[in-house]
Amino acid sequence: MWYLKNLQRCFFAYLIIFQVSLNASPFESCPSNAFLMQQTVAQLYGVNLVTGEYSLLSDNLGTNDKINAIGFNFHDNYIYGWGYEWGTLVRIGDDYQATPIVLENNPGINFFVGDVAINENSYYFYKKGVSYGLYKVSLNEQSNEYLQVKKIINGQSLSIPIFDFAFHPDNGFAYTVDKNGQLYQINVTNGNLTALGNVGESGTFGAVYFDVEGNFYISRNNDGFVFIINIDDVTPKATFFAYGPNASQNDGARCAVAPVIDESIAATTDYGDAPDSYGTTLFSNGARHGISNVYLGNNITTEHNANVYPKVDQDDGIIYLTPLLAGSDSLIQVKATGAGYINIWGDWDRDGKFSQEEKLISDKYMDNTTEVFLVNTPVSALNGFTWTRARFTSIASIVASGGVPDGEVEDYRVLVTNSGNSQIQDTPYYIAFEDSWPEQGDYDMNDVVMLQNSSLLLNDAFEVKQIEFQGELKALGASYHNGFAIQLDNILPSNVNRDLVRFEINGVLQETNAIEEDTQYLVIKITDDLRSHIQLNESCSYYKTEANCSNASQMNFSVTVPFINPISLVQFPEAPYNPFIFAKEATYHGDLFYHPGRALEIHLKNKIPTSKADYNMFGVADDKTQISVNYNYQNSNGLPWALAINPGSLEEWKHPREMVDILQAYPNFQLFVESNGNKETSWFSQNNAVNSKLY
Repeated sequence: MWYLKNLQRCFFAYLIIFQVSLNASPFESCPSNAFLMQQTVAQLYGVNLVTGEYSLLSDNLGTNDKINAIGFNFHDNYIYGWGYEWGTLVRIGDDYQATPIVLENNPGINFFVGDVAINENSYYFYKKGVSYGLYKVSLNEQSNEYLQVKKIINGQSLSIPIFDFAFHPDNGFAYTVDKNGQLYQINVTNGNLTALGNVGESGTFGAVYFDVEGNFYISRNNDGFVFIINIDDVTPKATFFAYGPNASQNDGARCAVAPVIDESIAATTDYGDAPDSYGTTLFSNGARHGISNVYLGNNITTEHNANVYPKVDQDDGIIYLTPLLAGSDSLIQVKATGAGYINIWGDWDRDGKFSQEEKLISDKYMDNTTEVFLVNTPVSALNGFTWTRARFTSIASIVASGGVPDGEVEDYRVLVTNSGNSQIQDTPYYIAFEDSWPEQGDYDMNDVVMLQNSSLLLNDAFEVKQIEFQGELKALGASYHNGFAIQLDNILPSNVNRDLVRFEINGVLQETNAIEEDTQYLVIKITDDLRSHIQLNESCSYYKTEANCSNASQMNFSVTVPFINPISLVQFPEAPYNPFIFAKEATYHGDLFYHPGRALEIHLKNKIPTSKADYNMFGVADDKTQISVNYNYQNSNGLPWALAINPGSLEEWKHPREMVDILQAYPNFQLFVESNGNKETSWFSQNNAVNSKLY
């Protein structure tokens, strides 16, 4: 018996070796795209889960029947599935030809549910029914059980109406969603089944996948909708993810240890650039389009993932010809290349989201044309800057987020006003700080460099209804931990409508209100610690002050502050207002004060400190501040610890390199200070700088 059994195994092995010799090579790598098998005579498609776009890989796999229950085997980079023509396992390589494999103990029926495990080189397949169940076959040529079918559990003990399952990249379990929307976890070692909750969608989910992050994707046959599920949620729900291909017969496979975005190849996806609260990045299931001959304007950009505001694309498809007035009609010009449907949303309540009710244009068909649309902004739209989103695609009735296979998304920051309102854009300023106050320190003025923009919304009586600030951290050459804030001198914090304050950092809506508590005048606190927003390279001590330390990390902010009672423009402070840095609580900030905390503030020359500053710190070391005569934050020579620089249209202001005194980098600055600003007024120009000393 022993001899016959081993002879039989040798025979099976011989057959496989003979078959493999005729097979194509495996796929070169673990691909980011998914595979989708469709049709009664098998056809194989490649699917980009990010956008739902798909392409035919092969309409001839060497069979005249179905192939189902497919799975990608990352152990050898082949696709395995069940070939109905032969009633056995098949293997598919890079020539997209199916090779049947002889199995020992073949159950003798066909299967449409299967996948290859991640933690072992084995194929698992399932069929509901008392006579069937869950099976396993080893694909490991070194195993004594190679190509032997073993029944794990019978179909009476494991009975679920499913059409596909997929293995998690880490935990060894298989997951599936039945036709009623119930999510299950299957322990394939013993067949134990755990119900994880209803995901809120029903139907035939013939193709399911995982990615390397453990995100679970399910594709519904009848409409092609792809949903994403966080299986770790206490109450997991299916969230719409992309418009995929529909078919009466679907089966999916994917390399579960691959990300859904392959950054090693050229980007083929277009994203928006609004703040991420609107659904912009892939992480937030943002609006995204596969690249095709359907787009807005004259060109289209591609990214692996979205660049959120203030990093914006050069969009050219939409022109707002007239202002967006609440309760009034406006004109919008749309240029479409190719044929499709245009949809435009506006965030009228400024809650950081686009809802289906917030539409300006819905499913207007365009075909290689430029049209002007008359639209109405709701009377309920709030004053101030907000965002609109335009999506153009060949698919009708889309929503504001999620992936589509073609077209383009363009996001625009726009101003909504009531009749009689107007907007004033303040001059942009570079605000530069030396944080060793009250000592002079290295005086390189690059410890904090912030590009600050601001704008005012006025009513027809020239009263300020709200102010908006935007900022970008341009350099951080400080070893101390500094916070950043802006005081509006003589403006009372009680006049702020705190419920409508909108505060974002790096496009993410902040839960904390930017209005600082318990201050005499209005203080807008951006952060307690600028360093917490910057990721430095291992070899860098500072951000953008040393060579090769311009890493990709960025820190941007925007904050909108509406007032309860409008303030006369004549009484309102002027730009650049009163920006300042302060010491983070419980951190070292020099030997003079050690841990001074919030009470240590550094302001522009002759600006007043806030009511939280410690006045006992003035007049110490090099500081010669005299609050009573408004001689603030300067030394005996009038040199300040902070600068506000308006380069105008000349150039971007360049700060000194680390440990380079600004008086050496910009020699004319000394005369500018000594003349009380009357001479060398363009000292900050690069033409007047020692460029080798600039960053």
